[in-house]
Amino acid sequence: MNASATTFVVLGLLAKRPGSGYDIAALANRSVRHFWPVSRSQLYTELARLEELGWARGTAVRQDRYPNKRVYETTPAGMSALREWLDSAQPQQRRRNQDLAVLKTFLGAYMSPDRLADQLRVHRDRAEALRAELSTVIAHLDGLDPADSRRFGRASARYCVLQAEATIAWTAEVQALLDAQSGPTDR
Repeated sequence: MNASATTFVVLGLLAKRPGSGYDIAALANRSVRHFWPVSRSQLYTELARLEELGWARGTAVRQDRYPNKRVYETTPAGMSALREWLDSAQPQQRRRNQDLAVLKTFLGAYMSPDRLADQLRVHRDRAEALRAELSTVIAHLDGLDPADSRRFGRASARYCVLQAEATIAWTAEVQALLDAQSGPTDR
């Protein structure tokens, strides 16, 4: 199987709320577009792929006032594939507006809380390492003459440190959600 993360984004959206391609596109626009944008053409391509894989089932729905539509829902095989993908350890992919850790957290209700905690720990550790590395760079650049052109490099490094700190704070918030979910007797 050669499914991309975007395939699982669409599958996860279907798991949250079955619907037509239009409905799923609207859901994506209200939610995952902030950390994993999916174009309409990608979404419709992925819906067809999910049907081919047997991970989603589409049903034709006739409409009187509008064009007919196809309504999709996940299959048991699709839910199994989604859970398996969510629980798998993968490099924490981050490209422009795509963060796999945030995506997997968004779909966290469908994965093992222990695996989500493990993946958050890896994400936090990477952010802490980046913060430490760039803090060293910033400390070096702090001694520069204010007219030195490298001061803009310091500003860029500081931006990345702030992002890393935001990631660290966010992982702590999600871990608190997981801790509250498990309750005091389950720990």
